[in-house]
Amino acid sequence: MLKCTSSQGIVMPNLVGQIPIGELARRTGLASSALRYYERIGLLSPSARAGGRRHYGGSSAERVALVQLCRGAGFTLREICALLAAWSRRGRPWARLAEAKLRELDSRIAQAKRARDLVRHALACPHRNLVTCPNFRAALEAHLDARERLSHAAEERAVARVMARRGKGGRAATAM
Repeated sequence: MLKCTSSQGIVMPNLVGQIPIGELARRTGLASSALRYYERIGLLSPSARAGGRRHYGGSSAERVALVQLCRGAGFTLREICALLAAWSRRGRPWARLAEAKLRELDSRIAQAKRARDLVRHALACPHRNLVTCPNFRAALEAHLDARERLSHAAEERAVARVMARRGKGGRAATAM
């Protein structure tokens, strides 16, 4: 393989098949700063530098597309890092992460359906003031009840953690 040299005699890396950062940004629709961030968190690796610019291997566009698909499916960048690490192991350790994401998505979909139904009702509601509509009031009360239950459950967990740290037993101590 021939070595490339600049006019100053500096050995330049062989960039055949390499994609400059600007080209990768254009191909993937991401800003160069996003690609550098992906690099910083370990999602992407440059294979060479030339003239102070990053160059990536030919498969980097596919790697970025994979990250974008995962983002579109609702995974965070941290979750994507964990998925990619799990994919490189034997078996299917990534399935647990995917199953957790499915549960999260199901919950978000159910919430979005409830929101859609409420907006549809608001548009079709014969009451001039939604606050006077019995259906809307029931939705308000259900929302407040759910928030109160979540808050109470969070308080109970916090008390149990404090009691466990003090060595007084978690569950028994919270019944007081």
